[in-house]
Amino acid sequence: MTTLAPPPKLSHLFTLRCAVDPPLEIGHGPYGRRRCVPIVCGSVCGPYFNGGVVPGGADFINLELARLVEDNQTTHVNTNYVIKSDDGALLYIRTEGTRAGPPEVLQALMEGGPVDPSQYWFHLHVKIETGYEKYKWMNDRVIVGRATRAKGEVAYDAYFLENSP
Repeated sequence: MTTLAPPPKLSHLFTLRCAVDPPLEIGHGPYGRRRCVPIVCGSVCGPYFNGGVVPGGADFINLELARLVEDNQTTHVNTNYVIKSDDGALLYIRTEGTRAGPPEVLQALMEGGPVDPSQYWFHLHVKIETGYEKYKWMNDRVIVGRATRAKGEVAYDAYFLENSP
């Protein structure tokens, strides 16, 4: 079967590394076990801009407990934070994503242990909002990311979709 158009190309937008505080355990609520991971600081570097993560953002995690596999530790992330570029632009970033994998691997991540990123899935949808003219083009792009989690740090590579020739 042929596709309607050539598949899009992924272009590297930036790599982000964030230092995070220990999770705040909110507990079991109507949508599962929820935690908040405060974002302390971070750096952004890439071919289109460089900058830093403004302190004060957070990752609001909902740990869905599967009905068939109790405590499988699949994690749904929802982050909100601001990046300040080296040229002074402010970019509001929102991510949504899922971290999934074998329960024992996810449990090791939850406990802060070192885990090889090839042992789990951690993918994001990244949305950027800015009024800074130089970067407004990012407001309209579909951006995806592949993330990693280690004790005290979350990091991801962000890519935007481009039309293939």
